[in-house]
Amino acid sequence: MEEATAAGMFVMAHAQAADGIKNAVRAGIRSIDHGVFLDDEGIELMLAKGTWLVPTLVAPHGVLEAAAAGAAIAEPILEKARAVMTRHTNAIRRAIEAGVRIAMGTDSGVTPHGRNLREFTLMAELGMAPSAVLESATRSAAQLMGVDSERGAIEPGKLADLVLVDGDPYGFDTLADRISSVYLGGRQVI
Repeated sequence: MEEATAAGMFVMAHAQAADGIKNAVRAGIRSIDHGVFLDDEGIELMLAKGTWLVPTLVAPHGVLEAAAAGAAIAEPILEKARAVMTRHTNAIRRAIEAGVRIAMGTDSGVTPHGRNLREFTLMAELGMAPSAVLESATRSAAQLMGVDSERGAIEPGKLADLVLVDGDPYGFDTLADRISSVYLGGRQVI
């Protein structure tokens, strides 16, 4: 943490176990990715330190779906994915209710890119307001990464990174099918 801070860099941790999460937060980590076994003490520490949470709720679903589609995944990994889903969702629900800062992330190495929008539905199911879900992937994600002075919101002076959708932007279940265009830095790419 000292070296990263001295270099002007953030440190983020992929942490699942309660003790590892708390140790990372105490050390000054910027975000916890996963937070599977996040407990109430960890939530309180995160609130006190302003630590972000990147839930990656879609990750265990991706493991199970890959196996169902024929991917060779060892049984202990499948057992873990099944075993953690309820604990993970309960931990993230409590963090949301407590007001922990949430940024969207998906562990897309586990779930293929392009399917990461499912994270929106999973976050909404745990009690996040639809507007907060969208903000987790825009303004909040930009704040977490330290690029919010140029990205994350539609404001004068910021890069025009936009995803335009037909219909209700809060209809998360069908959002991926309704993307009409994508702009990166003001230039249409899709």
